[in-house]
Amino acid sequence: MKNEKTQKKKLSINDIKNKKGIEPIVMITAYDALFAKLFDDYADIILVGDSLNMSFNMQESTIGADMNTMLYHTKAVCNGAKNTFIMADMPFGSYTNEKQVIKNAMKFFKQTNADAVKLEVGMHQVNLVKRLCEEGINVMAHIGLKPQFYKFEGGYKIKGRSEIEAKELIEEAFKAMENSYAPY
Repeated sequence: MKNEKTQKKKLSINDIKNKKGIEPIVMITAYDALFAKLFDDYADIILVGDSLNMSFNMQESTIGADMNTMLYHTKAVCNGAKNTFIMADMPFGSYTNEKQVIKNAMKFFKQTNADAVKLEVGMHQVNLVKRLCEEGINVMAHIGLKPQFYKFEGGYKIKGRSEIEAKELIEEAFKAMENSYAPY
């Protein structure tokens, strides 16, 4: 009898949605093919985060990561992890308007085999999330503490500590972002 390893099934966006509140998922960050391959059997989602600018490149913030850097690292992670849902962080300045967000998100899908993109957004950017969904691009809307906005906010400010802030985040997450796309 062979001791063959069973290949896990790559999650779809619907699989992830169906696990919400029922089954925990494992998500980890990776920046290269080697670590992605190591995590492939264990993680449900791998984020290729712009945090690579800090942890991988030893920079002060995530802001210096650009599209070429993120595309390169996302492609490497996709090459290493064949059975894991891959989410790519869209870097600062790559999604300032609808035309730009679609153009740059399409680059991730066409050049890297990523399954979703992540944007640091607020209520005023719901239209960006909605437009990407309309184009068939899976989006994770990152709200709350947004590292790409640390200079604007005067540092890394934790959000949701007070009851009012917590309610605002819930409003932002559920009523704006989650409902910005209704499947056809």
